[in-house]
Amino acid sequence: MPNIARAKENSIKIGYITSLTGPRAEFSEPAEWNVEKFRQKYANGIDIGGKSYPVEILVRDTQSNPARAGQVVSDLILRDRVDILLADDADSHITGGELADQVGVPFVSTLTQWEPFIAARGSTPEKGYPFTFFFGFSAGDLAKNYVGQWNAVDTNKVVGDLYVDNPPGHVFADTDNGLAGAFIKAGYEQVPGGFYRLDTDDFSNQIGKFKNANADIMTGFVFAPSFVTLWNQAAQMGYSPEVVTIAAAFLFPSGVEALGDRGNGVSTEVWWSPGVPFSSSQTGQSAAELAQQWTKDTGRQWTQPIGYMHALFEVGFNALATSGDPKNPVAVRDAINAMQIDSVLGPIDFVKSPVKSCAITDMAMGQWFRTPDGPFEYDLLITSNPTAPAINPQADFKLLSELRA
Repeated sequence: MPNIARAKENSIKIGYITSLTGPRAEFSEPAEWNVEKFRQKYANGIDIGGKSYPVEILVRDTQSNPARAGQVVSDLILRDRVDILLADDADSHITGGELADQVGVPFVSTLTQWEPFIAARGSTPEKGYPFTFFFGFSAGDLAKNYVGQWNAVDTNKVVGDLYVDNPPGHVFADTDNGLAGAFIKAGYEQVPGGFYRLDTDDFSNQIGKFKNANADIMTGFVFAPSFVTLWNQAAQMGYSPEVVTIAAAFLFPSGVEALGDRGNGVSTEVWWSPGVPFSSSQTGQSAAELAQQWTKDTGRQWTQPIGYMHALFEVGFNALATSGDPKNPVAVRDAINAMQIDSVLGPIDFVKSPVKSCAITDMAMGQWFRTPDGPFEYDLLITSNPTAPAINPQADFKLLSELRA
């Protein structure tokens, strides 16, 4: 018994927070698959600083509930006494990050933008946080990518926009620094649809405004179930824009497949895809090989969170390995601050980042195209790269009318 106790005491405990159930579960579809790959990789432990440590990965489900996310963080820190926390959602940081900073447990989250991560608990880009970290794209880069893609086609530059009423939605809608601000400054006319609640099932007012203004472009931050309702109502009301670029709704194949034939040509940001020219620092797999392994193992089409979840463990294991002492939280924290790695997402650099506690990753834009001869109904191809020259486009961006012709 004493030997067993000592073994557990010397093991590295990694707390992994995800949303296996609830409305955000689609984001977490690859979570358990990804965890199992790293459990297999470190089944015999990890050597750090001349010592061998068993590795435990403790997976906890937030149930897509911010309050539960905070409780999960508390349990992992105070009861399970994890050495590092990894979260693939922002809610866990917002509700649990303060405890991690107070107790002194390194905490890395991802899958949002750095702006709401910094703003959520009242920090600034110069200040950051003591023990909580983030890597992901910038809302500013996202706005540049949206506008850059639209500039590649001929439209009347009238944009109808609407946003879910949540923190990321408000960041997107900001007319100074958000997506709305970027396209207004670029000379596009805004037709504001405002914010909508998740239980909204009638978008006729917004659609009527967009149709009456002849908005060639529809954009915003809308979750997939809401967009299906909106898009069906748009068809009923005779509104047929030339460009539909929506954040959130089109991140997953299921969100596009739910639109039937009318999903052909919708567009969105690309955080990660098999088309990016990057490889894992942990397994050596290219982005394409990682996506192929997912499809081989599951029979399902790749999704963007696969790359981010893999990279989350790249950051976690790199921090533990380079700390010299994975049981020393300050050493692990300092290793994250000093981290510069090439990941399956591309460079993750906390040292040269203009935002303390954050590493800003590359992103591009993509469009969904029907693949009648492919294994899946639609495929997301990279169509522009205004802020990421290392990511090559795979296809030309097209107007919806061109694809309907």
